[in-house]
Amino acid sequence: MPTIERLDLTSQDNAGDLWRLQHAAYRIEAELIGVPDLPPLHDTTASLQASEEMFWGCRDEDGELIGAIAAELAKDGSGVISRMMVHPDHLRQGIAGALISHMMQAWNKVAAWEVTAEARNLPAIALYERHGFAAVDTFHPREDITMITMKRRAKT
Repeated sequence: MPTIERLDLTSQDNAGDLWRLQHAAYRIEAELIGVPDLPPLHDTTASLQASEEMFWGCRDEDGELIGAIAAELAKDGSGVISRMMVHPDHLRQGIAGALISHMMQAWNKVAAWEVTAEARNLPAIALYERHGFAAVDTFHPREDITMITMKRRAKT
């Protein structure tokens, strides 16, 4: 499995790598669900650098960023997976699962987690279900997008 590291987005190189990965990954999701202007496609390197999220990235043996996950803490202390992306050339290789496991280990004091996925993104929903998440709600941030909120409680 490639190396997973915390991404320091003060580095212009890291921010550029993340922007390129995010655009490649979210363009695939946009095609999958039929929504060409997904909000993550509007990000810039500057908006990624200004984000308060914590990012972890997965690089291949050549140092290319092939996967990333971002999380933030909610006011109640629960964790929120705010972004998940894998380069289209590296899908179905266990990268997203490894990123989830690594992030949850890094933030092992967080007892409960939440993530959202677009209802038509069945691979993402299946991934989160495999990691103990269950659907609890749906909402519509726009008329053409249906999001599913999924939650995971700490294993006791």
